Amino acid sequence: MLLLLALVCAALVYERVGAWRDARVLKQVGTSIDVGGRTLNISCAGTGTPTVVFESGRDAPGYIWTPVQRGVSGFARACWYDRATVGWSDPGPDPAWGDSAARDLRQLLHNAGITPPLVLVGHSFGGYIIRFYNHFYPGDVAGMVFVDTALEDAGTVPGMPHKNPPPLPRSVISGLSILLGNLGMMRWMASRPGPPLPGWSAEEWDVLYRLGRQRKVLLADAHQGPEQATADRVRRIGDLGNMPMIVLTHGRPVNAEFKGGWVDLQRRFAATSTRGRQVLVPTGHGIPQEAPGAVIAAVREIIGVVRPR
Repeated sequence: MLLLLALVCAALVYERVGAWRDARVLKQVGTSIDVGGRTLNISCAGTGTPTVVFESGRDAPGYIWTPVQRGVSGFARACWYDRATVGWSDPGPDPAWGDSAARDLRQLLHNAGITPPLVLVGHSFGGYIIRFYNHFYPGDVAGMVFVDTALEDAGTVPGMPHKNPPPLPRSVISGLSILLGNLGMMRWMASRPGPPLPGWSAEEWDVLYRLGRQRKVLLADAHQGPEQATADRVRRIGDLGNMPMIVLTHGRPVNAEFKGGWVDLQRRFAATSTRGRQVLVPTGHGIPQEAPGAVIAAVREIIGVVRPR
């Protein structure tokens, strides 16, 4: 018992000291906007219409779009934001399925004075959210870019691991997330990311790394719950009509069987719009970090289609 107590105390100190050190570096990038008793952080750059809004993957901060925002801001207004409990945003509701995140985004944009038309860009889990947004507020959205988007039928792809819902009650999962976060689990698991990828400065790369090891990342993951909960809801949305859209798909194979199935699934998703097309990107799943130029080019193409002449 004494040894266990000593280990717990050491873990608490480890997390508190690490968080204190990170806080000296992690000065807020963006502006906190009230969305009803809590705030979400948003960062915008550039001018012009339509406004481009970036939606991150499951637990990723909006800061992951930094090089993409820098490129897009040269020809349009470009905004990323932190979803509830991520980055510099306040904790949000539990559960936080993709549909509630879409409503959060609408409230944030309204309160920040950002008006349609919008081009929505969603990476991974963020692809679900921008689909919900377009379903709820179709008049807002002029075009869309999906960046290796999560898809509700991904479980049919050979080699794709099945993600079954955890058997524990949500209250227990949230409690464990808080406990493990305070004991430094995220900090302990986060490996150094190596040298910056092209498009990132050393300082930006370090900020992204520090954001990813915050203890509240575990709580954000718990609040979003099993992906199947969001996938089941998005399945009912239907096709995307004649929405101008590009589907970026990662082309670096995990294995040949998985690659073929994943590329085909994304191709079929692109065909859910009569104006959709797929573009293969020779990277892994992390296209925003690994190939920001591919996202910038896709956004430029969509804006060229939807911007009034």
